[in-house]
Amino acid sequence: MNWDDIIVDAAATDTGMRRANNQDSHTVVRSSKAESWKARGHLYMVADGMGAHAVGELASKLACDNIPHNYSKAKQGTPSEAIAKAYKEVGTLIHGKATANRDFAGMGTTCSTLLLLPDGALIAHVGDSRVYRIRNGRIDQLSFDHSLAWELVRRNHLSEEQASKAVPRNVITRSLGPDPNIEVDIEGPLPVEPGDVFLLCSDGLSGPIEDAELGAFAGNFHPKNACRYLLHLANLRGGHDNITVIIARIGPWVEPESATDVPAMAGAPGMGDGRKAGWMKGISGLLGTKKKSLTTVEEHIYRTCECPISEELVDRMADLVKKTQQTAVEQAWPVEWSSLTDQRRIASKLRKQGKLRHALMELGEAIDLLGQAGRIHRKSLA
Repeated sequence: MNWDDIIVDAAATDTGMRRANNQDSHTVVRSSKAESWKARGHLYMVADGMGAHAVGELASKLACDNIPHNYSKAKQGTPSEAIAKAYKEVGTLIHGKATANRDFAGMGTTCSTLLLLPDGALIAHVGDSRVYRIRNGRIDQLSFDHSLAWELVRRNHLSEEQASKAVPRNVITRSLGPDPNIEVDIEGPLPVEPGDVFLLCSDGLSGPIEDAELGAFAGNFHPKNACRYLLHLANLRGGHDNITVIIARIGPWVEPESATDVPAMAGAPGMGDGRKAGWMKGISGLLGTKKKSLTTVEEHIYRTCECPISEELVDRMADLVKKTQQTAVEQAWPVEWSSLTDQRRIASKLRKQGKLRHALMELGEAIDLLGQAGRIHRKSLA
């Protein structure tokens, strides 16, 4: 990657429909200077706390507050060494608090970090929060779930199908806090290509939403919109856990069917400086950047699947919206009915015309509308 590459990112978090408080935390730390970026890159992090009452909330906050700070202040070592050291320092910190105070017993947190560096993407990971990459119509899971189910499959004790039926998916085998000598998984650095989309999330998102669905939304919509759609989709499917998602797109956002311009690549990282270049010139800027000789490693892709916007996906989302509307009517959710009616009508028309992405976008807006109404209804009952 280069310092002046555009990165479009967004994040969203929610308590979900069943929890009273949010034990998830997240942070995005973008380097403001070329020198700091060359040394430590940009950082994206999701943590999912564990423990009774507010203990899990504290653990995830400690991770997101302290790991980026400890990582950035490290003067010695490679990024891999520095981030692993920062994880272990915070793991020791959480463990110390848990052993010193009986009320903090069982305190811990998952933690997944994406670093975007000159040499590529580096992942540090403990627990079952996930890091995905969407590229060329496929979604790859780049982090290994430290869960009982995944460990049993890795050791050939159970098949994936057997594990999904017989083993509770929320049993974690590794987290920051319980073990002061925690092992940190490091993946990369992995090559980064223009158009790559990275998605980090807690299991409150990856549980109710299939990988192919995550990839279809994250890969085909602006990160801010994709975060909204996915968060409320998880809620409409039960929202049994806290939900957190971060999406980072490498390169400028361009509406796939309609845009004729792309932002120029010059300037500081972010959304660009507003200047426009022709479509072909912009693409040349993205793809024609001189490549450095990178020290990358073999990729470990733990799960992968295609993630197109298909007729089946659009129909599935339309059916969900229809069923949720029935629930909203029965329970008197505060829904903007005229907007919902228009969204469903337009989505159906676009679906018949074969404009699947635009149909899914209308359904995403309907999911967002219903999700917000469902949250308001839930709060009114509390």
